[in-house]
Amino acid sequence: MLSALAKTLGQLNDPPIRRVIAKTIGLAILGFVLFVVLVYLLIGWLAGLSGWLEGLAQFGGAIGAIVIAWLLFPSIAAAIAGIFADEVIDAVEAKHYPALPPAKPVPILQAVFDGLKLAAIAIIANILALPFLLVFPIYVLITWGVNGWLLGREYFEMVAFRRMDRASAHELHRRHNRTFTIAGVMIAVCLTIPFVNLLAPVLGAAFMVHVAQNVLNHKSTTQTVKPLA
Repeated sequence: MLSALAKTLGQLNDPPIRRVIAKTIGLAILGFVLFVVLVYLLIGWLAGLSGWLEGLAQFGGAIGAIVIAWLLFPSIAAAIAGIFADEVIDAVEAKHYPALPPAKPVPILQAVFDGLKLAAIAIIANILALPFLLVFPIYVLITWGVNGWLLGREYFEMVAFRRMDRASAHELHRRHNRTFTIAGVMIAVCLTIPFVNLLAPVLGAAFMVHVAQNVLNHKSTTQTVKPLA
């Protein structure tokens, strides 16, 4: 894990990674701002208030929208990063695993679908965890655990489906579920840290390439699972 993390951070300044980070941050912030502005305008229109009451309602709504958007931001950023994940994975494989044969191209519609699926699953999981917000330490542990499992699975699939059939990928994930979940928890923790969460979705894709390759290179990997090649 530590070697995978070191390799990921060491590639942070590569032009392809920087480009995806810029696109991910830009789109996520744009979506964040549009959501808050939309809520602000809708409250003013629906409330039917005037004067300072309208301003107060809009202000309260905007604050609430910021809190909701902040809670959902990791899910949205991860979905956006999922759309561009192929660019990140290609850059990591080209630098660290040049001997690998060309990967199967992922259709853009499939990439968008996978990104939206990841966002939907993560949003539902985080909504279900909201009642525990009253006990913040428990809430944090639950969200890290749930999101860690989800992110570990989804990021692994982003990497594996390029080079394995789905049945083999699912079998590999089942056998090494703990490893991929720990990797997912590390990504989930980064997604809760302000400013770091802007980079985390992109770095998560790069990190998972190394984790998957480490699993396949480990002597415990059986010959019944087709390699990522």
